[in-house]
Amino acid sequence: MGRRTGNGTRALLTLALAAAVTGCAAGPDTTEAAEAAGRRSHGKAGAAGFAVQYRTGDKAARATAYLRSRRILEKAADRLNDTVKMPHRIPFVVRACGAAEPAYDPETGSIDFCVEHVDEIRDRFENAGRGADRPDGTGGRDAHVAAVLEETAYHEGAHALIDRLGLHFTGREEDVADQFAAVMLIGQGRAGDSKALTAATDYALAAEESPFDESDLLDEHSLDGQRAANYACYVYGAHPDRHEDLVGDGRRVTEDRAEGCPDEWQQARDGWRQLLTGHLKQSL
Repeated sequence: MGRRTGNGTRALLTLALAAAVTGCAAGPDTTEAAEAAGRRSHGKAGAAGFAVQYRTGDKAARATAYLRSRRILEKAADRLNDTVKMPHRIPFVVRACGAAEPAYDPETGSIDFCVEHVDEIRDRFENAGRGADRPDGTGGRDAHVAAVLEETAYHEGAHALIDRLGLHFTGREEDVADQFAAVMLIGQGRAGDSKALTAATDYALAAEESPFDESDLLDEHSLDGQRAANYACYVYGAHPDRHEDLVGDGRRVTEDRAEGCPDEWQQARDGWRQLLTGHLKQSL
């Protein structure tokens, strides 16, 4: 999955971001007519905080209908607003971008939530034979896709928080954003644990789809396989007694790493608590 921002890399990414935004604006689904027909929003106009805007045309109808019916972004925006005091308006802009690369844009202060990303995730689970859809929408592939999209929303939301609140951290921004997403998911209890593990599965499947290339080491993100392992580690570290089945040979977390997962989880959660000192409405 594409993530395109970071304090340490924004200077290098300015042209790429501009090109991506321009490409989205010029796409066949985002003409003035299509946007006028498809624009909807969640959140009071002009109000501070995270909000949702739909700017898609007919070619994105399936993905847009799915997002709207599940209210995935609306729920994520509400949870973010319930957790953090954000003095700026940060819209998730649902649009056809031409590529499955959702990203926070520091120039516009908005998050491009590309409908291609929805299709990419669904295709990935479908190709892997993971979870058939259920008619009542309570589980299966539909729930898997929703979980990954929620993780994406929190990951990109973290970039917005870092940028707009001027948060200072150590390490790579992409890793820090993953940690925030993990904290937001795991904080939801057992259901959140399941969502975080589904996100881990998506990263693991993405790693299987794309053979390793040395150029991957130059990317601002950790490798997909590493991200999968990190999410599983956070889930185990938060509740070791609840997730003993995650640990062992051939499982999500090796026995050696499992020993340090409680500390990794605590560092991720406490690190974000510290970063957001003075900005939290409720504890993470």
